[in-house]
Amino acid sequence: MSSTLFTDRPGFTPMIARLVGMMTYTRETTLEAVQGWTTEELDLIPDGHANSAGMLLAHMAAVERIYQLISDGHPDPDSALEAQYLPGLNLGEQSRAELRGRPLRHYLEQLARVRAGTLELLGSRDDAWLDEPLPFWGGTGNRHFMWFHVFEDEINHRGQLRLLRRHQPGLQGLGLTGAWLEPLADGRGVHCRMVFEGSPATQAGLKTGDEIIAINGVDVQGAYFHELRLGAAPGVSSSFTVRRGDGTQDVTVTRVARPG
Repeated sequence: MSSTLFTDRPGFTPMIARLVGMMTYTRETTLEAVQGWTTEELDLIPDGHANSAGMLLAHMAAVERIYQLISDGHPDPDSALEAQYLPGLNLGEQSRAELRGRPLRHYLEQLARVRAGTLELLGSRDDAWLDEPLPFWGGTGNRHFMWFHVFEDEINHRGQLRLLRRHQPGLQGLGLTGAWLEPLADGRGVHCRMVFEGSPATQAGLKTGDEIIAINGVDVQGAYFHELRLGAAPGVSSSFTVRRGDGTQDVTVTRVARPG
């Protein structure tokens, strides 16, 4: 299902389905912001006092997990929150000390694990549950606001991830292929969502809908998509082996400088 179409989804009531759509698109853009980051890049704290990218990703997982407990009516969600999420929930000195040296896959798997729990919870509830008025933050709220807050908080921290990107020397001055790539399913594999008209990808023969099975000769069929370092400088070429129908084809795309 397209992440840009907020509509009914199998297994969810109508309003919850649209909420899930918003959360799904938000997560796609969050993971896009840290595509292929190394452990060192995830650990970087430019001024020594802010949050690293790893800390922010852990925070997103922790916030979502505790709101599972809150929205499901747990009497003491703070005590029930598992220890693995505490450093991410309480950003600060403890997080800086503990959330280091972890590869991107650690955060990808943690986020995916929590999201699976969220979808299971939301799939078992209905729109009346979502809209039910409840005491919240010293006033009255509902679960619809709670889950809006979860992805609103993620969007806020995604902005911080994009700022951190500016401090990463290896992520500056990357070229443009004109291909919008995404995972095939469950965060693995590589699929060409679309190619932009007149782009290097179009000129090289890459097509919308292509399944990419290898990049520069390396099999990516089972790879974690967001672990792949797909960027490179203008002028650098990459070979894509694509599956079309019953056959395969090699396509070489040379990056160009980004406009402006």
